[in-house]
Amino acid sequence: MKPFKIPFNKPFIVGRELYYISQAVIENRHTAGDGTFTKKCQAWLEERLGCRKALLTHSCTAALDMAAMLADIKPGDEIIMPSFTFVSTANAFVLRGGIPVFVDIRSDTLCLDETLIEEAITHKTRAIVPVHYAGVPCRMDTIMEIAQRKRLWVIEDAAQALLSQYEERYMGTFGQMACISFH
Repeated sequence: MKPFKIPFNKPFIVGRELYYISQAVIENRHTAGDGTFTKKCQAWLEERLGCRKALLTHSCTAALDMAAMLADIKPGDEIIMPSFTFVSTANAFVLRGGIPVFVDIRSDTLCLDETLIEEAITHKTRAIVPVHYAGVPCRMDTIMEIAQRKRLWVIEDAAQALLSQYEERYMGTFGQMACISFH
């Protein structure tokens, strides 16, 4: 098998990318976030998803870190999350001293098993972090009902679920916060 080589003599930018880069960087002299295109993307997400506010970060990992800070996670706080997830999900809370409480997943969705959440809740539990895996949604009606009754944060890790829906609502619009990705 021959190794893949990028044909540098042929253009592999096929859209208006160079024009937009030129517009953002050369004409506006803007090389970092929070510029015109950031604002356009945030507005598109807010309109499309129907969420109150969308903020762009450089990664879903950074968004999870920000969510843990905004939820004021403190040392010893327990955060319920699925046992099958990316390390970034747990790291965001561990970095603040939080303790991940791993709950098993459903075999049919590979998402957090909502029927096992309540038995994992203790007086130290502060949040539930459902992870919508591979575009497949968690059972958010049940998760939200438990969280409301137990007065817990719901922080959706929807990194793999942009534009996925559950009961005609987009993933990332159920909890108090959500983190998505263009991954």
